[in-house]
Amino acid sequence: MEFWRPNGLVSPLPLPEGCGVDEVLAVWMPVGDVRPEDPLPNLTNVPLVNAFEASTFATAKRANEHASARYALATLLRDIGFDPLDLQIVRDEHRKPKLVWKDAEARIRAGGPLSPQLPEISLGHSNGVSIAAVSLNGSSIGIDAEPLGVIRARNLLTMMTSGEELQSLEQLWEIDARMGMQEATRTWVVKEAVQKACGLGMHVAPQSFSVLDRDEVALSHDGHGFRLEVHHWRELLDGHPFCFGFSRLLEAV
Repeated sequence: MEFWRPNGLVSPLPLPEGCGVDEVLAVWMPVGDVRPEDPLPNLTNVPLVNAFEASTFATAKRANEHASARYALATLLRDIGFDPLDLQIVRDEHRKPKLVWKDAEARIRAGGPLSPQLPEISLGHSNGVSIAAVSLNGSSIGIDAEPLGVIRARNLLTMMTSGEELQSLEQLWEIDARMGMQEATRTWVVKEAVQKACGLGMHVAPQSFSVLDRDEVALSHDGHGFRLEVHHWRELLDGHPFCFGFSRLLEAV
């Protein structure tokens, strides 16, 4: 089993004004073309990869996406002064990823009990690219991306929206199917970003909240309330147009 190798460079991912560019940083890298018959790579050389999680991957595509996102994050962490070899990623009961020190010695090397606060993180991958973002001030964040050129089925609208938001997308799809698909993609990546920033993932149903014409989103789940800022933008990565969603948690009660 050959060791995993990066398919390209880790590059800065520009964030739109308002995302907290002094406090939030993001990067991306190409995953590369992976064929169904390709063998699984050995990921033990990739920083921040959990050996048990890696052992569950059934396809080379999944393994390469996972490795690329963590390699991109490790590169970003080095750039801001952290040694990724001193850190590991753990997941909570909702599978939200979080950085922790590997052990007490790693924390001491970083400066002891008063060492810098570890950043909050968000990871993602889609159609040949992986992305990673960090929040330097400890705010919970979420980032997501999807390609704009993919043909999507109209029936996905009822799986992700409801009420006025659903009506708006249905009407747009009737007028121009291409624009409807693009707006559905924009809606989806923003909702994914919100779900990640809440730390609840798909435990929060995407139909239960709206991002229509909003730069802030309020939602409730299991007796808790969340208020988040949201952003979306487009970027050309590896020659392909992508739509990005970003969210930051402002308040949780």
